[in-house]
Amino acid sequence: MTIQPVVDAHVHFWRPDEVYIPWISGTEHKDAKEYTQEAKKVGIHYVIYVETNVDSHHGLVEADWISRYADSLTTSAAFGGIGGIVAFAPVHQGRHVSSYLRTLIRLVGTKLKGVRYLVQCPSGDPKRVCHPDFVQGVQILGQHNLSFDLTINCKDCPEQFPPLKELVDQCPLVQFVLDHMAKPPCDSQPGEAAFEFWKSEMEALARYENVCCKVSGLPTELKKEHKQSKAAMVKQLRPFIQVARDCFGPDRLIFGSDWPMCTLAASWQEWLEVLSEIVDHWTNEDKQKLFVTNAVRIYRLQSPTV
Repeated sequence: MTIQPVVDAHVHFWRPDEVYIPWISGTEHKDAKEYTQEAKKVGIHYVIYVETNVDSHHGLVEADWISRYADSLTTSAAFGGIGGIVAFAPVHQGRHVSSYLRTLIRLVGTKLKGVRYLVQCPSGDPKRVCHPDFVQGVQILGQHNLSFDLTINCKDCPEQFPPLKELVDQCPLVQFVLDHMAKPPCDSQPGEAAFEFWKSEMEALARYENVCCKVSGLPTELKKEHKQSKAAMVKQLRPFIQVARDCFGPDRLIFGSDWPMCTLAASWQEWLEVLSEIVDHWTNEDKQKLFVTNAVRIYRLQSPTV
């Protein structure tokens, strides 16, 4: 199976000596050099850098660092560089996020494509995304043509999923990106309660045309026995990819690796091969949309030179 160069719409890099990231122990770097080694067999048009849940006081520090790092990279056929940045912003502060965004835009410039504010923590109120301040903060993103990445954990906290519809309903001018297919219960199967709940919520959210979905982050949601081979991963994940396709259609699905988090379960290459096998029966046009075209359109990237 020949795999053409892709746009990887969900990548994390970090340098703990530059940015304080509480959940990372030690000082190990994860950056473009290591990433390119893993992805070089395929080739990368661009990656989208997504904020790494740094200490909230370091949100602007992270944005400044990754912007400077992106500018320092030498691009090649194997790695076309960081095409866009999804940065942290305190949207929960409502109208006060405006001044933060102005500073963020000044730091990052045209590479700033969107914002993420994690809501997957199980200790938080699942309905906090419906709070008037949160809604207003997200609405303001539309004034700056910035998207909003939605990251929840349906597997462990299914109650986080339903409130997303209320948020999206109040923000018709904002492009939403559902990260990691909402972290579905990947160890379940069609017909089981957990699977059917996730499926019904995917169907409901997909009715909003300003929501697209990242096909990413799935290997880390699997139990050990389902990670033992690519064949086992393909079999277990196929129904979930089909739901995403049925709900969002070929024009609103985006490939992401979630590197380096994906390596807890599979290498970058293995995840791409698993997904490529699952979608092998799709038309070439639809596969191109998944792996390249949709990310270029939704994140407003420069069209790659083929």
